[in-house]
Amino acid sequence: MTSKAPRYDVPNAAPESLRIVQTFVNTVNLERGDDWLADWFEQQGVTASRRELERARVVREAVRELLYANNRQPVAGEPSWAVLAAAADAASFSIDLARPELVARAGGSDGAVGRVLAVSFLAMLDGSWPRLKCCRNHHCRWAFYDNSKNRSASWCSMQLCGNRTKTRAYRARRATAAT
Repeated sequence: MTSKAPRYDVPNAAPESLRIVQTFVNTVNLERGDDWLADWFEQQGVTASRRELERARVVREAVRELLYANNRQPVAGEPSWAVLAAAADAASFSIDLARPELVARAGGSDGAVGRVLAVSFLAMLDGSWPRLKCCRNHHCRWAFYDNSKNRSASWCSMQLCGNRTKTRAYRARRATAAT
């Protein structure tokens, strides 16, 4: 851990029901390499071992792939269904018909990751899942919630990634035109 997690996702924060998925995915800064996954687990009341952190990182990136696909972006190969299925198995899911809710019965890191997967699954069923996306800036891929009316938001922040992407494209067009 080299720095505190950034807060530039706040204007695009997911609703409370999906917030756990967003905060889980946003435990790494892909541009700088900062990783806050251990802090996230502590916020969930779990102390994760090094091995558990490595397993959770693989699941985090599998969920990120799904969110990147939500932003109409190509995912390298198939999403990591086997990774997600293994994490779901480790969570030992049960159905609570009184609430109704999908519950991760496992404790520790498996239970915390299971809660992320349960929320993801239920969001897929209720139709809110497609609004949770990853930034189209491949170097960023920060998770954000698309509040736009037509569900067309592409970047975590227009001021940051949107501006950078558009400026890069403009400069590339100018360089091509100059040659």
